[in-house]
This record gives sequence, structure tokens and C-alpha cells, in this order.
Amino acid sequence: MMKIKGKWVFRVSYTIVLMIIVVISFVWYSNILKKELGELVRDTLKEVSNQNVLVVQKEIEGDLAALTEIAEHISSLQSSDDEIMDILKEVLDRYPFKRMGFSREDGIAQLTDDRILDVADTQYFKSSIKGENYISNIILDSLDEEEIIVFSAPVRNRDGIIGIVFASYRAESLKEILAVSSFEGEGYTYIIQSDGSKVVDSVSPTSFQHMSNMFNAMEKADERNDKVVDELRHMLKNGRTGYVIFYNVIAKYMYVTPLDINDWYLVDVVPVDFMEITSNYIMGRTYVLCAILLIVCVIIAVTLVWEERRKKYEMQNLLYVDELTGGSTLAKFKLDVKERLKAHIDNAAIIEMDLDDFKLVNELFGYDEGNHVLCHIWETIKNNCGRDEFAGHGVSDHFVILLYYAKKKEIEEKVLKITEGIQSCFMNKDSEYILNPVFGIYYVDKYDEDVDAVLDCATLAHNYAKNDRNGVYKIYTNMMKEGIVEKKQLSDQIEHAYRNHEFVAYYQPKYDSKTQKLAGAEALIRWRKPNGQMISPGLFVPLAEESGFVRKLDEYIFREVCFAQKRWLDQGLSVVPISVNLSRRHLENPEFIDEYKKILDESGVPIEYIQLEITESAILDKQDELIAIMDKLHKLGFIILMDDFGTGYSSLMMLKSVPVDVMKLDKSFVDDYNDVKGEQIIRRVMQMAQDLNIEVTAEGVETQEQYEFLKSIDCNMIQGYYFARPMPEDEYEKCMEKSGVK
Repeated sequence: MMKIKGKWVFRVSYTIVLMIIVVISFVWYSNILKKELGELVRDTLKEVSNQNVLVVQKEIEGDLAALTEIAEHISSLQSSDDEIMDILKEVLDRYPFKRMGFSREDGIAQLTDDRILDVADTQYFKSSIKGENYISNIILDSLDEEEIIVFSAPVRNRDGIIGIVFASYRAESLKEILAVSSFEGEGYTYIIQSDGSKVVDSVSPTSFQHMSNMFNAMEKADERNDKVVDELRHMLKNGRTGYVIFYNVIAKYMYVTPLDINDWYLVDVVPVDFMEITSNYIMGRTYVLCAILLIVCVIIAVTLVWEERRKKYEMQNLLYVDELTGGSTLAKFKLDVKERLKAHIDNAAIIEMDLDDFKLVNELFGYDEGNHVLCHIWETIKNNCGRDEFAGHGVSDHFVILLYYAKKKEIEEKVLKITEGIQSCFMNKDSEYILNPVFGIYYVDKYDEDVDAVLDCATLAHNYAKNDRNGVYKIYTNMMKEGIVEKKQLSDQIEHAYRNHEFVAYYQPKYDSKTQKLAGAEALIRWRKPNGQMISPGLFVPLAEESGFVRKLDEYIFREVCFAQKRWLDQGLSVVPISVNLSRRHLENPEFIDEYKKILDESGVPIEYIQLEITESAILDKQDELIAIMDKLHKLGFIILMDDFGTGYSSLMMLKSVPVDVMKLDKSFVDDYNDVKGEQIIRRVMQMAQDLNIEVTAEGVETQEQYEFLKSIDCNMIQGYYFARPMPEDEYEKCMEKSGVK
């Protein structure tokens, strides 16, 4: 009895001590939390601002890059004005431009809406006719007085610049991009210039309405803003990032971030008292969380008793009951749809949906939170399904739904309602993460009988929605299917082109940064049809990778380069090493090493004249297996280059374990050389590579300033348009002779 009593006293004492520790810890945590919540709001505002900056930069720079690509395409065709306008009209629908135009050197432009406009006195014409890509500030459209931004790029031929292409972009589109609600609807965003002039204002009713200059609006709103305006002027003048507190009825934070586009700045605003509201909210949630944890512990204890019985029940329902949501599986959904199709329904729609970048939810918040999101989606869908309507859960975040309608518009309205329900999901107490569902809609024809074909149509519409990213949903059309057919036709032509030797090797030289002498080259695959038409690698390489045919193309180029190098050696040329790309698909089969060795032996070229390039992303995927392959290649004598370093989720420690000989610095690094942080990153990466005895080749070098900077930090080799573009074999031979390699 004394022993039992002693155990009871120990347990009670242990419980009391544990509760005291928990209470003390909770009080301590609460005090720390209150002190840090003030800084948390500003950090959150900074994070939101950085995200908005990335959104705007991606939109503007992406549109300029698209226009530049169009200009380069026009330059390569040497077309007439009418043909150029046909090209612009054809591509206009694929880009968010209001209109596009082309002007030759006289400044008289033809527009895609068949108008003529004199642009000779515009700044964008003057800049691009000199060879510059240009983004204008906000200007008024001379045709309809709408506020627009103009992008322009030069068009060249062999003799120089022959004109420009330009496109107008509605300023209202930027306002729509920035109109996304933040801080529970209390936050809003502007874009201004360094002199305070408005670029894009806010639609929020609590913002400065119809303001033309931020400084003037602040001074007019409250006399206490006078000093704040001076501080803000100084901040913008010096290109700084930071915040001020100003008054517009109430006190508000204003966070300013340079956009690195013209002299634009992103301005995010949120009320100061939001911090106190958020603090109380978080503290309340903390108390609730403690109570929930206690309840969860009790529930877990009870649940464990029935766990074994639940598992047996799940095994019985595995085929038709989804383990996570408790609803229907995809197999059950297909079975139900098949029964409905037998009745020849003609007022139903099949919908496929998933989340945009759902993997980020798992990576940022954990798989438990990801599962919570999936269950929330299922509940939202189920709550929006009426009588005889149902849904199914496929792999990961994929869901399929069958809905009925009287008018097709009802389906689209219900999709938007489901979207609102999904986005109401509570992700994380410290996060503003927004879920973005994407839908594909197929309106069932009463003669449809094949359930897989029906689902394929919904999937096709869904894929278009995923690629478009300009809307929540896409409705299936026959044109989508025609696009797939065209893709299939191109895919079918690849093998014929391979047998017909239509693929050729192009060479992009690499130059020693110190001597500017030819030091190497990279072999690139090109598709030249018998009629001389060139097919862009961006079209056929992804198709080849998808089908696995890229392995044959890799080997084809490897063979071409080996025999070309041997031929040049026999001609008495002092050849330089040429690197050949190895695709991710090729690395999945280590047996390629023996085949490559056989090709080397057949050609007779010394192995030191052939190098292999492997992309950074391929190395990251299966690092251990790839290291074993690289060791075998090193034993044969191959030099191995890591291509596109910095484009993926790079791990610097990876360089310690992965035996690469040369690191190719991606163009995105080179482009940031004149940014303070970008420059420091390049310097550190370069120093790290030198410490590891890894040579560095910089890709995408296009200007003398980039070259001089890379030379100053001892970058070994330079590759890019500054020295030479990719060229066919005969031009590469001339390049060797010109560089004095002969």
C-alpha cells in the first residue's frame, strides 16, 4: 500500500512540477512574443513587398524579353513590312500587349490594328533605333488617351539596325496585378517614381484616391507628414529600401522598395494599428492552440485503441475510398461517370483541378499542413456539389468533379465559388500564403461514352490553364486538341529528321579571359530542314526529352564532334576542347559510357579534346548515382563541366562532393554583376571555385562591361554573344583561323 501511495504522490508531484514549468514557459514565451510582434509586422511587410517586386519585375521584364525575342525572330527572317505585321498580329494574342507595331528608320510605324503612327519623336523610338531595349515610363496613348507603358527593341539585319518593334502595355494591368488583398484587406500598393510621381495608384478606398504625386498627397493629408515627406524624398533620392510612418486619417506604415525598372519604386502601405490587432489575434490563437493540443492528446490516446480496426476497414475500402479525405478515389469517380455516360447526359461538365505549385505548401509548411490543405479542398468541393453531383481525389493535389448545369455560365460561377472556398484555408498563423487552384472544364457531349476520353479533355484544358497562368480556369476547345496534334506531328518528325541527318552541330566558342584567344567551344544541336528552315531547339528538345529520344540526339552530336575534331587534327589545325551536353535522360542509363568510349575509339580523336557538360539540376536529382557515373568518366579521361550553375536550388556544399572540373556560371549571375549583392555573390562563388581548384566559364556574356568585370576577378573563360554566337561548322573553322589557333 505504501509503495502504491508513493507512486501516486510521485505522479501528482511530477504533474504539478510539469504544469508549473509549462506555465512559466508559457508566460516567458508570451512576453518574448509581445516584444517581437512589432518587428514581425515590419518583417512581414518587407516580405510582401519583396514578393510584389518580384511579381512586377517578372511581368515587365518577361514582356520585354518576349518582345526582344520577337525582334530577333524578325531579324533572322529578313521579311517585308507586310510579313512583319502578319507576324506581330499572329503573336499579339499570346502576350498581354494592347497593340504592337513596327517602324523602320523613318519613324513611321504600322500598328497591329492597321493604323499608321509617327513615332519618330518618341523616346522609345530614339533609344531602340540606337540598339537599345527600352521600357518607357507611364505615357498617354496618343490614339485613345489611355495610360500605357511602351516596350521597344531594335530589329537588325547584316548591315545594322533597320527599325524597331514596340508594344504598348496597359498601366491598368499593373494595377490589377497589385490589387491582390494583403494584411486581411487592410494593405494596398502603389508604384511611384523617385520624384513622387504616380506610376500606378491603388484601388483601395483607404488609399490616396486619384493622386498624381505621393509627396503632395501626403502633405495635403496631414501636416504631421511634412517631416515624413522629407525623409521619403531622401530615401528615394538615394535608392534606399525602408519604411516611414505617415498619417492619412490614421497612422500607417509605408514600405518602399526599388523596382530596378527605370526609377520606379514599389510602395506598400498597412495601418500601424494592424500590429496591435495582429498581436491580440496571435496571442488568442496561442491560448487556443494550447487547449487544442490538450484535446488532440486525448483524442490521440482514444484513437490508438481503434487504430488496428481502422486499418482493417481501410484495406477493405482502399480501392474506392480515398485514404486522406475519406471521399471517392479516382477509380470510384471513373466508375460513377461511366454509369452517367451510359444515360447520354448532355448538361454535365467534367472538371479537373489542382493547386498551382502545391509542392511549395509541403516544402514551406510541412506535409501535415499539405494534407490539411487537401482535406480542406475536398470539403470545399463536397459542399459545392449538389444532388447527383460528385467528385474524386487522384494523386497528390489532383481532384476531378462532375457538375450539372442549366446554363454553362453556372459551371464557371461554381468554379469561382470553389476557388474562394479553397483560398479561405487557414495555412499558418505567420503566413500570408494564398492557395491558387487551377481548373480545366469539359462540357460533356451527350454522345460521349469513353470516360477516359472525357477525362483527357478536361486534363487538356487543365494543362492549358496551368501553362497560361492568366486565369483560374480554361474551357476545352477543339483548338487545344489541334495543338496537341501539332506537337505530336513535330514529335513524329524528329525521328525522321534523325534518320535523314537533318540535325547538325553548331559551335559556340569560349575565349580565354586574359588573352582573348580561342580556348574551347560548346557543341549545340540544331535542326535544319532540307528547305533550309531552322526549327528552334526550344520546340524539339523538350519533346525529345519527354519521349527519351534525346539520348539518341546526345549520342549523335557526340559522334559528330568526335569525328569533326579528328578531321581538324588531320588537317593540321591545333584544335581546342569542345564540350558536349549530356541530358538528364542520358544519365539515367550508365551503359552510355561504354558506347561513348566506343565512338571515341572509332573516331581516333584524343579524349582531351572532348569534354562533357552536365546541368546543375541533373546533378541535384540523383547525386549519389551521378557521382559514380562521373568517377567512371574521369577514369576514362573526360573533363566534366557543370552547366547552368545557379539556376536551380544550388547547394554550395554540393561542389565539395561532386567531382566537376569546370563550373559554368549561368547568365543570370552575369546579368547581376553591376548589382551590389549580385557582384558580391559572383565574387564569392568565383573565390570558392578557385579554392576548390575548379575552373570557371561565364555564360551569356554580352557586353564589354561584363567581360571586364569577369576578367578582373580571374574568371578563366568567357562564352557569350560578346565574342561569338553559336555558328555552323564552316564558320567555326574560320573562327579558329581568325583567332590564330591554326
